[in-house]
Amino acid sequence: MHGQMTGKGQGWRMRRPVQREGAERYLFLTLVAFAGTVLGTRAYLELTGYPRIGGGELHIAHALWGGLFLFVAALLPLILAGRTVYRASAVMGGIGIGLFIDEIGKLITTDNDYFYPAAAPLIYGTFLLAVLVYLRIRRTRPPSPRSLLLTSLQLIEEAVEGDLQDHERDVLQRRLAAAAREAPSDEQRRLATTLLAYVESRKLEIAPDALDRFRAIRAWWTAHEGHWIGSRGVAAVLVGALFVSGVRALVDLGIALTEIGAIDPSQSTRLFSLDMLHLVVEGIAGSLLLAGAVLIGLLGQRRFGASLAEYGLLVSLALADLASFYLRQFATIEVALFHGLLLFGVVAYRRQLRRDERRRAAAAMLAA
Repeated sequence: MHGQMTGKGQGWRMRRPVQREGAERYLFLTLVAFAGTVLGTRAYLELTGYPRIGGGELHIAHALWGGLFLFVAALLPLILAGRTVYRASAVMGGIGIGLFIDEIGKLITTDNDYFYPAAAPLIYGTFLLAVLVYLRIRRTRPPSPRSLLLTSLQLIEEAVEGDLQDHERDVLQRRLAAAAREAPSDEQRRLATTLLAYVESRKLEIAPDALDRFRAIRAWWTAHEGHWIGSRGVAAVLVGALFVSGVRALVDLGIALTEIGAIDPSQSTRLFSLDMLHLVVEGIAGSLLLAGAVLIGLLGQRRFGASLAEYGLLVSLALADLASFYLRQFATIEVALFHGLLLFGVVAYRRQLRRDERRRAAAAMLAA
């Protein structure tokens, strides 16, 4: 973070960092490259019999290639500017961390054990943390005049390159107009006003919108999202998936508890095993999922039920699946993907419920 003088050499005030324009898109590319690299590397090594690159005492591990990708990804945005550079850096960073962390088992064991059981949950946990960061930066927050001006300067790069599109110019106009009104210093307001005049001038070249092959699909989804997600059929499928997942977790926990009665605690660590902890956590998540399904499907408490289901899925993804990656290794991927898709469905369902409530409230106000 940069420092700013508060007086004549009397001290420094730390400036709050500003999120880069388009940060969520770049991080999404990193996540896709990360996950794809780990899965692709594991599949390739499995199919080729884990070949060794090198000879004699040398073995060129793919973690080294990961370090090279990370090195280039770090250098690119320091040396070059432009949206294409940031995209390339995001993708190369994802590939680099994927190649590096895939060999974490070798890096944390004295015998270089690639198949060390803790490697899979560490990889999954790292990816999960990155997803949480992605979700965090996607949240909208009231921008400060300083952030409006800084992100506007980043978008100005596209105008310099002749790649500024019509919707980006609209965003620039809104941000610069707000900064021109609200910036704390005369210099910042003058800069925002000058840039706004430049953006609004007819001499500014506007690039045609990029070819969007999925525009028709997105437009169709936007027009029908409320009908699909709010329909009884989708709600029934969602409730059914939550109910089955909850019952399965509770049944597994019940079977394990019945088996414990026949175990001698002095002769077994079953009571304190990771497997038992995994089943208990799954049981907690399953109880939340089952309660959510009952509240949504039978009691009509849809918002509360969806909230419980969301908490249950978060427990599954953050805790139960993390333990499962240790116990079952990468065979857990299908379960984690299912939980992730189910969480996406529950979040979309909650969002649609809020929209319906706002629509009904607006209709009631108009009727009054």
